[in-house]
Amino acid sequence: MKKIKISINQQKHIEIKPGSNIREILKNHGSGIKYQEYIAVKNNVFASLNDVVNEDSNITVFDKFYESSRRAYENAAIAILQYSMDEYFPNYTLEVLHSMCDGVYCEIGQLSAVPEELIAKIKQKFSGLVTSDIPIQPVMMSRVDAKNYFENNGRTDTAELIEYCSLNYVVLYSIGEKRYWLPSPPAPRTGLINVFDILAYKRGFVLRCPVENQPQKLGRFYNQEKLYDIFNETERWGKILEITNISQLNTLITKDRISEIIKISEALHEKKIAAIADMIEASCGTRRLIFVAGPSSSGKTTFMKRLFIQLRVLGHRVVSLSLDNYFKDRNQLIEENGGNLNFEVLDALDLELLNTHLNDLLNGKEIVSPIYDFIKGKKVAGKEKIKADKNTLFIIEGIHGINPGLTENIDDKYKFKIYLSALTHLNFDNSTRIPTHDTRLIRRIVRDSKYRGYSASQTINTWKKVIEGEKHFIFKYQGDSDVMFNSSLLYEIGVLKHPAEIALKKIGSHDPSFPEAQRLLNMLAYFLPLDDKEVPPTSIIREFIGESSFKYS
Repeated sequence: MKKIKISINQQKHIEIKPGSNIREILKNHGSGIKYQEYIAVKNNVFASLNDVVNEDSNITVFDKFYESSRRAYENAAIAILQYSMDEYFPNYTLEVLHSMCDGVYCEIGQLSAVPEELIAKIKQKFSGLVTSDIPIQPVMMSRVDAKNYFENNGRTDTAELIEYCSLNYVVLYSIGEKRYWLPSPPAPRTGLINVFDILAYKRGFVLRCPVENQPQKLGRFYNQEKLYDIFNETERWGKILEITNISQLNTLITKDRISEIIKISEALHEKKIAAIADMIEASCGTRRLIFVAGPSSSGKTTFMKRLFIQLRVLGHRVVSLSLDNYFKDRNQLIEENGGNLNFEVLDALDLELLNTHLNDLLNGKEIVSPIYDFIKGKKVAGKEKIKADKNTLFIIEGIHGINPGLTENIDDKYKFKIYLSALTHLNFDNSTRIPTHDTRLIRRIVRDSKYRGYSASQTINTWKKVIEGEKHFIFKYQGDSDVMFNSSLLYEIGVLKHPAEIALKKIGSHDPSFPEAQRLLNMLAYFLPLDDKEVPPTSIIREFIGESSFKYS
């Protein structure tokens, strides 16, 4: 039998007979190479360690529990949870709804609340599967065969998802005799998912997994009440629109009924923004500093401009300030931190000047806000003098807006804090969510490619640094906000699909970002494209695709 050539991490080169899976190859030939057994890259595409290798291949493994490994861990945990429900509680429908406290929040479709006794039984069955250490095997199937499999097994939600997929073949993952669709490869064995918890929460429960860099322990559980509430609001919006998963959205596109969905989605946004303006109005005797914060690509700038209009309708003079104009000069940052510049951290801002200016404005004094010249790397004097009376409100936009360290010298009674994120409730199917992380990354890829001169490769390669900054400086403060706004739009990935695919397909196969690009392209394959002609010029999504009626500096 002819042998095949295998490269492992470009360090070890071997020749073996075809037919071994990646896990066996690493076990037999990977001595001296440190790796964690959650996921690999085979020929520049993410792969299960149970993938069989039949041709010359380059295999890359990971020695850190970073984003890709963590995603594989959670995928496997969700598959184990699905199997537990199918095998032991077949009369119940598992619904994996959204992210929550280092895990996923789940409900059971037939129950208004999941009894703790049932949760205990689910956890027991889950633990049994972990102990049994069953392989989670990839199974390549034609799209038609996969669709038929799910139809024949009562999973119409997954069958309808696959019906619209543009791929000829899909990969399912089997535990025993049962097969599951997952958006990317899971860990290869149930026994690897030995750090988890299933906790009762609200109407359902949270399946928790380790966080990045800490595969052997769970983080502290935080009661994310406001996050739960905003997801509930989004689910109510979904029910109004009668859309909870991709196939329902695709069906409306094929039936040319998407125009109404776009209009209702935008109206729900406008209604919420108006309600926030009313909340500010009710407290504007003192709370005149309105901070708008949120992670990258959450739509802060457009939200701020639309809130500006709603506050003007209520009769207020409104002044907008951007935290980006208060960055320290590049020379100062280099002096403080060396050559490793990071504009995502709070200390990159000139906090002393910002606090002085905000206090001056509250006291009726005149200021001239700086403008940050990113080419020169320093603040330059602005041209506009700003002076306010007691009817003036100030909207301050930036990722650190709700960080208490931002405005330590200003009394909290003057502050109204708004937190934005793109918390989509749209799922692939009942048990597979679309991560908020991916929605924001696709938004940013489209915007960076179109307006900022960055390739999709550059955006993907810097995204990890962006996410790390958000975890340290943004996400942990979201509970301190006065109100949260969900900037996601049910229809948006259909609009983003075409420009995102164009940008992603430009990435070469040897680029480090290629595996992630392929994962995103695979995700986009399940969406039908949507023309943006119906998207209004004030929509948040226009911030990313262009032709907004707002001006962006």
